[in-house]
Amino acid sequence: MIPYKIRLSGFLSYQDPVELDFSGLTLACISGSNGAGKSTILDAITWALFGEARTRDDDALVNSSVQVKAAEVVFDFQYETNLYRVQRTKPRGKTTVLEFYVLSPDGAWRALTEKSVRETENRLKQILRLDYETFINASFFLQGKADQFAQQQPANRKKVLSSVLGLEVWETYRAQAAETRRTVEYELRGVDAQLEEINNELDQEESRKARLAEIERQLAEFSQVRKAKEEALSALQRLASSLAEQKRLVDVLLGRLDETRARVRQAESQRENLAAERSGIQTRLARAAEVEASYQRWLADRDELARW
Repeated sequence: MIPYKIRLSGFLSYQDPVELDFSGLTLACISGSNGAGKSTILDAITWALFGEARTRDDDALVNSSVQVKAAEVVFDFQYETNLYRVQRTKPRGKTTVLEFYVLSPDGAWRALTEKSVRETENRLKQILRLDYETFINASFFLQGKADQFAQQQPANRKKVLSSVLGLEVWETYRAQAAETRRTVEYELRGVDAQLEEINNELDQEESRKARLAEIERQLAEFSQVRKAKEEALSALQRLASSLAEQKRLVDVLLGRLDETRARVRQAESQRENLAAERSGIQTRLARAAEVEASYQRWLADRDELARW
């Protein structure tokens, strides 16, 4: 991170707005008497970036003589190939406002501000790959704490050095490699299980071939049986169709039989009537001689009557 420009207003000893331009400088020395505001510049940088300064009470950072009653720091810095701007404002008795920008190729400031101050600070830390503790132990020493890094515990010194040297990236790579290794080992175990299953299948090849031949033989037999059953079913269907046709003919014949029976009963009745008439005629024919003799007597009697 290379400081580019900083503007302070109402921050600690800086009552009036002040701007320091570091662009074009390779080495700078800030000197002055005690209380001139040398350390305030460094406090402004850490406060703008991390929200940390010589005191944790942000209201104490607001200069008591300013009319606006607010402390504001605008810090521009270069990092890698980009120019960033951090603007932190703290009105007395109110919530801190933090804005984060990056300079676009077209010369406009593009906002990188997140939904909250905490989220914006986390984004700053991710981009810089630094936190406040690493920054004050690596980039500059606080006043009266030049040996702070040497007094750190070994684990903390290792953490600071890892952060400064970017070793956490290698830790991330190590974690990713370990995760990849676990994934590959899991996949290899799956492949080994599949190979074992395949080998077991190959060991059973002969028995499975014999079983397959037996199944194919049974299938051929079942196919023949099915063909015979289908032929029998076809024959039964034809027989059923024939029976249905015969039933239809039987129904027709039964209808005709009923009609014939009705005519037979009518003929029987007529025959009985004719038989009765025949019997009467036969009775009369049996008396024909007697009738003829009576008729002859009647004729004689008629002639006798006529003679008389």
